Amino acid sequence: MKKTSPILLAALCLLLVTGCNVFLNIPSFPLPQKPVDMIYDDDCDGDIDCAVTEPIIHHWINIGYVKMWGMVSSGPSQLGAPTMKVFRHYYGHDDLFPIGALTPICGLHASAKWNIAVVGEFDPGDVCTNYENCSTVLRKSVVSYIGGGGKANGLAYVITGPLSCEEAFRATPADAISPLTGAQMEQQFISQFVLMNGCSASPSLFNCTSETNCLEDINACSVFFANVTSQNGYPPVYVVPLNTGATNVYMQVPIASLPLSNPTAFAYTSVGRNSTSCEDALTVEFAIFGSTGWALSTNSTDTVSTATDENSWSSEPSGQYFLSTATSTVSFEALLANPWLATNNSE
Repeated sequence: MKKTSPILLAALCLLLVTGCNVFLNIPSFPLPQKPVDMIYDDDCDGDIDCAVTEPIIHHWINIGYVKMWGMVSSGPSQLGAPTMKVFRHYYGHDDLFPIGALTPICGLHASAKWNIAVVGEFDPGDVCTNYENCSTVLRKSVVSYIGGGGKANGLAYVITGPLSCEEAFRATPADAISPLTGAQMEQQFISQFVLMNGCSASPSLFNCTSETNCLEDINACSVFFANVTSQNGYPPVYVVPLNTGATNVYMQVPIASLPLSNPTAFAYTSVGRNSTSCEDALTVEFAIFGSTGWALSTNSTDTVSTATDENSWSSEPSGQYFLSTATSTVSFEALLANPWLATNNSE
């Protein structure tokens, strides 16, 4: 008799809402009672995990876990925002939220092979300079949230790319969009920052001192952690480091069962891959499902050195916390295993 794989069994348990989580030692992730208001900031050009994170986000939008108010690409390359647009269109969410780009410098770096393939197939000719500057889009997104009845400190800001767009947004002055500065918007309306960023000295699964999202714009990274503190009136900052377990959670992309009209299938086929680590998706997951399955550090401070590209955590409390996975990878993989249900209605 064939044995059912633990991941498949876990996914079935979550889908059927049975008691199997006890059998598999899977934590019961609390489902959100209402959509989590969110803005999402990622490079979405380079690492191919974006092609899995995007369908997970759009699936969670479809089933009422997320209300997305804006999405920006913080990557200094041409095709981050166009790739986000491909996924937004595929899932039928064109009118739900705006997309911004790190203009005018977003063409400095070459785009990844998978981004070139996906945009070339689904929206040929689109480039990042066709999009509004990300700081403007973030301002407009917060204003839309407020106009939609959003409450004070009710908007999660999830960042899985460089901190370039966030820092540009935080530095914006009052203008015709809003009488509030970017800093005031963050202090008054952001509920939490959830970042995939940096490293942790302890606990850690492997040694690292720097990480791409921080290194890509080391000045923005350093300034963010020095200034976005509870002492300065900002909401808490939760950080998923590179080396505390999230990179051990993997998503298998079912290429054989997906049509090439699916941008995720097309992306992974274009580079001959069928899996990815899910640290970005887990960063979004924390913003929605909370601390279940995670261990939180004590209230701490992250310091980033622009001279050495290193980040270090101290015990001085400033409203900054780092996260470590505290449950099996199967648990998280099962929770993330459903985005392939959220395909285009025409398929």
